[in-house]
Amino acid sequence: MMTLTTLTLTTTPYVGITGFTAADEIAAVVATLPEHPPRLLMCGVLLSNALLAGQPSGAPTRCPPPDAIAGIFSNDPRCLNLVHYRPRAGANLADALTQATASGGPNCHGVQINATRGAPWPEPASLDEYRRRAHPRRIVLQAGREAMASVSNNPDELAQRCANYAGIATDILIDASEGLGRPLNPTTTARYLTAIANAAPTLALATAGGLQANNLPTLLSPILPEWGHVSIDAEGQLRDDNDRLNVAAAADYLATAMGMLG
Repeated sequence: MMTLTTLTLTTTPYVGITGFTAADEIAAVVATLPEHPPRLLMCGVLLSNALLAGQPSGAPTRCPPPDAIAGIFSNDPRCLNLVHYRPRAGANLADALTQATASGGPNCHGVQINATRGAPWPEPASLDEYRRRAHPRRIVLQAGREAMASVSNNPDELAQRCANYAGIATDILIDASEGLGRPLNPTTTARYLTAIANAAPTLALATAGGLQANNLPTLLSPILPEWGHVSIDAEGQLRDDNDRLNVAAAADYLATAMGMLG
């Protein structure tokens, strides 16, 4: 069992919750953590390009004002705080990610890069420039639906693309749901995880897709124990009928996941 002294921001697996919009939401979930959890709690806050441009967000209940993000993250050592950001097409990637990280304030530990529509594979050199400039503790690269489609859903080919980011990104997230609450396919997920682990063993791995407390045994048990060290994240199934974070559902998911994966 890991203790707080061995929860390392750069390497420890996490149980993620994405879509926090207020500090009190994080505080309520953190309050349910044991003093010495086996994993980090990844607190994901979404950064909206529309809001950055002074326009309305397409997901107003999921995306807080950019200037509010720094005040949302906790300084609790059990938390891994990541800004989740989808860079605009044609933007300078290093500049955009540096700005995204800065929006998270002093308690931000890095970014999750959600794939730019039409360009699911960011330029590794630009991503490395961001890494050298901003010194993030964690860079999670989402391999979503477009990334999978770009290689005809071939796990080995996707793994080769992911290998280009070894030594730059810290984690690859297999995520065909992308916040929509669509349940992951355990068999397909295991194939992707296996291929990436073989092609780029230094990359940490994560998966997501419709996770919530009630379906964790069904969706994750088939890939355990081989992939018991993989990080997980949830978003879509933790929302209420008004598309706001259901803190009780988030806490139930967290407790179930920590019990299964600890």
